[in-house]
Amino acid sequence: MGKNYDFIIIGQGIAGSVLSWRLIEKNIKFLVINDSSKINSSNSALGLYNPITGKKFVETWNSNEIINETENFYTSIEKKLNKKFLYKKNIYRPFSSKKDSNDWELKRESKTYKKYIEKLNYQSKYKFLKDSIGGVTTNRSGYLDVKKFLFLTKKYLQNKSLYIENNIKSKNIKSRKDHIEIINKKTKYLILCRGFYENESEFFSWLPFNLVKGENINIKIHHEIKEIIQKSLLIIPTKKPNEYSVGSTYDWENLNNKVSEKGIKNLKKKIENILKCKYEIIEKQAGIRPATKNRRPFVGFHPNNNKIGIINGLGSKGISLAPYCTKVLIDNIQNHKNINREINIKRYISLY
Repeated sequence: MGKNYDFIIIGQGIAGSVLSWRLIEKNIKFLVINDSSKINSSNSALGLYNPITGKKFVETWNSNEIINETENFYTSIEKKLNKKFLYKKNIYRPFSSKKDSNDWELKRESKTYKKYIEKLNYQSKYKFLKDSIGGVTTNRSGYLDVKKFLFLTKKYLQNKSLYIENNIKSKNIKSRKDHIEIINKKTKYLILCRGFYENESEFFSWLPFNLVKGENINIKIHHEIKEIIQKSLLIIPTKKPNEYSVGSTYDWENLNNKVSEKGIKNLKKKIENILKCKYEIIEKQAGIRPATKNRRPFVGFHPNNNKIGIINGLGSKGISLAPYCTKVLIDNIQNHKNINREINIKRYISLY
């Protein structure tokens, strides 16, 4: 038998990577097993975090704790690696109508929302945007350079001999009385962070996943935007001058990782509803998000095996939910703290 571990993590997307850093912080012995030949939806994520979401611009669930955890976590890893990948940016949301403007004025008087509102503008802020009646600027938001974060995490894990490549199947996982055996290794806990692939696994396929395909593009324009723009889509600055990530679409039927003509056409239509200027598409991406029916993640342990856990279902909020969910799972194991019922997989025990 090979080495013994406290944790083995399957998958090195955003959830598996964040959990790795949590375990490093606590000096816990672990190993990450990942199959990099499989498409990782985290690599095509826009990386946004934002406390106000949805068509009605409502405060997201548990936003204050989650945003604090997001910024504190990634900033701490930046310091450890001496690299930059988290960018705090305000969001400018052009008004779509006078009613929209009035709604934001009411929000500014609300205790819930006024802390997020930086400024209400009643005239155009950018000459190349269709924002003739102005817009609202909100704070406590930003984005993660997801590809860079995942790449640096993998490199760090490899250098510390904490990472191996392997395509783990259910038959490779053997449950014993006090441990889990997997490819000649023993572990106290096995945590599955396999994204949308978990939808077909032996252990957690009974959970109500609501997989959705998302497509986004990178564009280049001859204008500088220092904040994030949101109006039916997102325009997010990148590290490259005048280059922006734009997305995203939602497709619940064609669950594949191929860029589609329909998806790109949809994005172009939305871009032309907000930009007055010409733009050039320089990259196209697609991925399957492991979303859930009620938009809350899946965290917890298998009903018949308290050694096999899961962190999944993070959907489009993976960047901000991963630090919170990993902290909750480790607190449950080490300090016996209950997992919040809204994210605990026990809420779906009747489906098992």
